[in-house]
Amino acid sequence: MDKLCVGCGEQIHPKRLEILPSAIRCVTCSTTGKKAAITVTKGEGDHTYNETVIMDRDDFEKIQEMEFKIHGKRKDSISHPDEDASEEATDTTPIAE
Repeated sequence: MDKLCVGCGEQIHPKRLEILPSAIRCVTCSTTGKKAAITVTKGEGDHTYNETVIMDRDDFEKIQEMEFKIHGKRKDSISHPDEDASEEATDTTPIAE
């Protein structure tokens, strides 16, 4: 049986209904925004484990802003090896041949 979207009246894709049988809107009309996730490390020593926390994009961006205020950069920022090398190479004295 075809299920129609309450927003546009088009048929909701069967795969969407297979995954989310209670869906009343098609993907285009969905009011749910993009999700994001952070990894949280918990425990100590041999009992250390990671959890993935999934949240709305707005909450994720707020956490990123707080991390930037605390650490001066995002906690998960990874610098490129070439960037590290250029910071260390501050001596501009020419090398004698």
